[in-house]
Amino acid sequence: MNAVNNLAPLDAIFPSIRAGVLSSALLEPQRWWYLSELARHLGARPSSLQRELVSLVSSGILERRQDGRRVYFRANSSSPVFRDLRGLVEKTAGIVPALVQALEAFGSRIELGLIYGSVARREERASSDVDLMIVGSVGQIDLVPVLRKLEDRFRREVNAMLYSPQEFRKRLAAGDHFLCSVLKGKTILLRGSLDELGKTSARRKGSSSPDQRSGTRRDTPPRSPRSG
Repeated sequence: MNAVNNLAPLDAIFPSIRAGVLSSALLEPQRWWYLSELARHLGARPSSLQRELVSLVSSGILERRQDGRRVYFRANSSSPVFRDLRGLVEKTAGIVPALVQALEAFGSRIELGLIYGSVARREERASSDVDLMIVGSVGQIDLVPVLRKLEDRFRREVNAMLYSPQEFRKRLAAGDHFLCSVLKGKTILLRGSLDELGKTSARRKGSSSPDQRSGTRRDTPPRSPRSG
């Protein structure tokens, strides 16, 4: 029973190797994958990928090109099923469900979590940053290791803006230009809701800690240092 509950939706639809190939190709559709590079990424042997790659190329889902002795593969964006397959992969194995799962681990410490910017507008490229807004009592020291893992996994930078509930409500009531522009634009809700945040903040009013009442804004993106 536990094994069934923990099975990823994409793995339930496709064999694990095919699901991995589709996820890699469709989440970065502009990227050409060298066979051995894709195998390392998936933790598989190149020989175990060859049958799946041949099948996906023959069906028109992947493109193949050869450069000398090297063979490369990438998603075929002109395939009639490209949009549908990519949408399925994004919903089951993309950065959004991964962030939902990551934020759930913090429980009530995160009252609101959402994505804004190019990802929410569906205008991003494969390498676009992910703009994340979090309202709660979680700090940078808690988020850094979580976001670093996601950055490494998806090879995309995650920029997080952090607010306490009190500071968020204060700035929103004052018509803060940045917050208003974000909330008027397209967003992807990961956790909580604006209505529930207002109710929770009202219940907690008067019992806030001194540093929360100070209205300190924690808006420096918790980026992990990178070399090169």
